[in-house]
Amino acid sequence: MDEKYVTKLEFQAFRDGEFEALRSNVRELQVDVRELQDDVRELRTEFTEFRAEMRGDMKVLNVRMDNMARNFEKSNKVMMWVATVYAVPMLFMMYKILVGTN
Repeated sequence: MDEKYVTKLEFQAFRDGEFEALRSNVRELQVDVRELQDDVRELRTEFTEFRAEMRGDMKVLNVRMDNMARNFEKSNKVMMWVATVYAVPMLFMMYKILVGTN
């Protein structure tokens, strides 16, 4: 290719020889890209499935937390009533003690 002018056949032969390696590399890269695209599709489906599972788990946890909050409120109400039942007689006893000492 050092000559200034070459024939069309010589140029095509040179071009085919030079670019054959590049064409094979491009084919290999295209295969790699297709494999990577398949992997990305698989990862996307796995991620969407995982996200759906996590949403389900979060819903279950939210329901459990709501139930625990309700139970805690109920137990607080019961404890308040128990404290009231114990506190009222004690207040009367303290009143009697204070009135009795005056």
